[in-house]
Amino acid sequence: MPKGQTIQEVTILKFFEEAPLDKAEMLFHIIKDKMRSRSVGSAPGATKRKESRSARSEENQPSLGFEKQ
Repeated sequence: MPKGQTIQEVTILKFFEEAPLDKAEMLFHIIKDKMRSRSVGSAPGATKRKESRSARSEENQPSLGFEKQ
């Protein structure tokens, strides 16, 4: 990772730690939505991997005797 990028990431983290809560929360939601749209748009297989991981984790869970109907 380039040093400039690391410094920029630290600056962003400091902003979220020190900014007023209402401003930080508003920007967090904007960034979250943009990152979600980027990840869905750029990697169509990403959601498939996520689903398969959750399916595998459900298969590995011990049964409590309740079956889905």
